[in-house]
Amino acid sequence: MLILRGGNRGTLVRFPILNSPFGEKLEPVEPGSDVLIEIGSRPPPMSADSYPELRPNEIALMFSGGVDSTATAVMLAEHYDKVHLVTYRNGYGHYYHHRTAERVDELNRRLGDKFVYSLISTKTHFDEILVNSVLEDYKEYRSGFIWFMGCKMAMHMRSAVYCLEHGLTHMTDGSNSDTDEMVEQMLLSLSLIQFFYEDHTVDFGTPVYEVRRAESRQVIKDLGLKMGVQVMDRHLCIQPTCVAGELYYMPYLFFNKRVKHDEPVVGRFIEQKAQICREVIRRFFDKKGVDVQALLAHRRHQIASLGVKASTKKKEAV
Repeated sequence: MLILRGGNRGTLVRFPILNSPFGEKLEPVEPGSDVLIEIGSRPPPMSADSYPELRPNEIALMFSGGVDSTATAVMLAEHYDKVHLVTYRNGYGHYYHHRTAERVDELNRRLGDKFVYSLISTKTHFDEILVNSVLEDYKEYRSGFIWFMGCKMAMHMRSAVYCLEHGLTHMTDGSNSDTDEMVEQMLLSLSLIQFFYEDHTVDFGTPVYEVRRAESRQVIKDLGLKMGVQVMDRHLCIQPTCVAGELYYMPYLFFNKRVKHDEPVVGRFIEQKAQICREVIRRFFDKKGVDVQALLAHRRHQIASLGVKASTKKKEAV
């Protein structure tokens, strides 16, 4: 179960709207950074002998602005002082990220500036995890799922880094059982990803996994948020578009023909790529002069001292 906590309300800056269309080009917030937009979410200083203190009344959410992640954001805002909304851009046919910023602005207007926001590029990480070896990986796994699971693992890897940088102990996403035809939302995939986060002292949860989408839609409608254009069970024009994903899952979206994924094969892929993710994290902190194992040991000590729950149990709706 994902344990929710609350506290005093903070006041954060209003989010600007990004008006960039299809080919939006953004520069890093500073040279060498993978962060493209950072509003109210700059991490505290970190060095070899100074690590971030834990923030148990704050939580992070992998956020697209779609129905499930928006409903998750609303639920989390009821129980936490601050919700860190983190969006990723993989650099390969991944467009319209300004829609997410618009959604964040909507949420802050309705719920009183509870949210901070980051847009982060995962292209370099995605390249290392999958793209650079995609032909060899396809020969081994014989399925297009590797593109989407590899992309998602780059996001999860960077989410673990985000939590370590910001002193957060909980990470969430909007995975839902109604869309478990997607390889990254299969229970097997989510369970293995939980273990990956746990290794990095982060509790991963999916608060709306068992919530029916009709309930999530109602949460959004009750707040007067944009619903986009509904086509069957989908709501278009409220979140970024992934061209590869649209093509891969098109048979299911239009003909209700599920894409089959072999669980042992998916599990083997995740475990193999998790090793690369761990190495990427180690190098990320090495560049900052920080030993990631020392950082994790420090966090475990803080978690034990504060009594913060650091292992993820079964995912339940809030």
